[in-house]
Amino acid sequence: MKRLVLTAMLALAATAAIPAPPASLALEHFDLKQSAPEKDAHVMGSPSEVRLWFTQEPQEGSTSIRLVTSDGTEASTGDVVQDADDATVFSVPVQGKLADGTYTVAWRALGQDGHVVRDSFSFMVMNH
Repeated sequence: MKRLVLTAMLALAATAAIPAPPASLALEHFDLKQSAPEKDAHVMGSPSEVRLWFTQEPQEGSTSIRLVTSDGTEASTGDVVQDADDATVFSVPVQGKLADGTYTVAWRALGQDGHVVRDSFSFMVMNH
């Protein structure tokens, strides 16, 4: 009996010594953390790119970024590019000059957990 109690106490002590992951890591899900232009921003002049910062690195090849005009047509952008120094950052170059108006950034990516996350936000361009 003493041996069984001692074994149980040693097992309990061993598991208590293993630190739990930080709460911020356990609760953080894949999502958009920041953008440029920012959500609801009034941008003076046409931006040269749309840049997105995610909370985690998405699965390879899963990120899409579309720039949509207020009449529902897609503005011309280049290919989605992952930042060489930060794997959570993606951008698309804006081709040509955006006219005054409201633009919607529609993005989609696949988190490391396999869940597809998609969302959108808008910003306004003012050239004058």
